[in-house]
Amino acid sequence: MRLSLIAAMAVTLGTLPALADSYERAGAELRTGEPAIVPHLVPKGPEVPIELRVTAIEEGSADDLKGFEIPKSLAKARPIYVRYEYKNLSDEDLSAQQVGAFVAIDDRDQAHAPALAMSAGSFTKCTTPPAKGLTKGQSGRGCLLFMIHESGRLKAAAYKGHYRSEGGGTMQAKYPIYYNPVRWVAAEAASAPTGPRRVIVQ
Repeated sequence: MRLSLIAAMAVTLGTLPALADSYERAGAELRTGEPAIVPHLVPKGPEVPIELRVTAIEEGSADDLKGFEIPKSLAKARPIYVRYEYKNLSDEDLSAQQVGAFVAIDDRDQAHAPALAMSAGSFTKCTTPPAKGLTKGQSGRGCLLFMIHESGRLKAAAYKGHYRSEGGGTMQAKYPIYYNPVRWVAAEAASAPTGPRRVIVQ
């Protein structure tokens, strides 16, 4: 039985005010490997700081997706893997939480949600194992799969975190990074999708 690959629709991001002083400012651009302190919203809990960095952005190949049913809209897209690391800077235990709410920004200034591999098994090229014992000072890592149009390139991997709609105040003021993410900028060398699978940002 073939497996299905589902990707979210692209949306355009806007610009919003700066984040609180304790966090990296909303809309900041960093190079791959540089750390940033960003907010992580604990489910039914507080917003807490984590140190986050994108460690690599890798171009995959069509062979990576053999056995998956690719939607017609993504038939000519190629997989891109965003690998990241994070450290818990708070007193909260972040074990088993989904840390790393990223979107991918392409050369059309569109934001792409990660593709979802729907299967009974695992997609071994790019996995995010649940972190265990993620108390203060402990680290975890993950990887996200994005599908980018064949003639384009990925400009940046952008962290936007999460938000809650309850409570007073405006959403943009309370969660500015959600609307204007912190970006790790891809190298210009990533523009040409040619040759075998290669690391395009490191």
